[in-house]
Amino acid sequence: MTKVNEGKTIMKLTFLGTGAADWNGPDARGEYRRFTSTLLDGALLIDVTRTVLDEIPDPAAVTDVFFTHSHRDHFDIEALRALAPCRVFAHESWADTISGAGLTVMPLTVGRPVETTGFTVTPMPSNHSTERPQETTLHYLFEKDGKHLLYATDGAWLRNEEHRIIGQTPLDGIVFDATIGDGFDGDWRIFEHNSIDMIRLMLRTLLKTGRLRDGAPVFLTHLARTLHAPHPQLERQTEPPFVVCFDGMERVI
Repeated sequence: MTKVNEGKTIMKLTFLGTGAADWNGPDARGEYRRFTSTLLDGALLIDVTRTVLDEIPDPAAVTDVFFTHSHRDHFDIEALRALAPCRVFAHESWADTISGAGLTVMPLTVGRPVETTGFTVTPMPSNHSTERPQETTLHYLFEKDGKHLLYATDGAWLRNEEHRIIGQTPLDGIVFDATIGDGFDGDWRIFEHNSIDMIRLMLRTLLKTGRLRDGAPVFLTHLARTLHAPHPQLERQTEPPFVVCFDGMERVI
């Protein structure tokens, strides 16, 4: 749970998996990323698949699971059922398809905050799509004890509706979809995923308008196997405030 250190609130992020859908085992370099999944304060889980189940430090401590969307690299019903009992949050367009013993399913409406595990969580629409024609894919704004984290994966750019929901809230950190790395210009996935250059453009505006605190970390996750340099090179070629995530990485904001 959130801890207080010298009177300051700490929000802990554990990056269980940091890869996009094209990871299916170690690549030729020996590098491996599990499907993207992130744990907040040990209890609130964002997306879950079988690739990350064994990486959860204390599965019994997980009380809430929030899904961004229903793609197989973010949602696995059997992995979810293995975490029961827990509350499950998904957009109302597909929440009624989720079932299992011990699962309490809570449909989400864009822009309507929910309170859970000490967090206030506001779902926002992302620029992404699935095979379900009516599904609205989600980003999230997490708030706890005055700390604000934007969780923005999957999706390309930030939609205007997200910008309005965030408003003048100064963000203490951002987790961004960074599917496409530097040197891979022209990839078609920019229409539903970010490149690092796209994130750079957004950061300039977020900083200039005061929506991102100076020095706040920007975590890059959901990295495609075929669209990035090896991790050590990727770290060398990205500048602050970027933090290139890896599986098992823990950070606090």
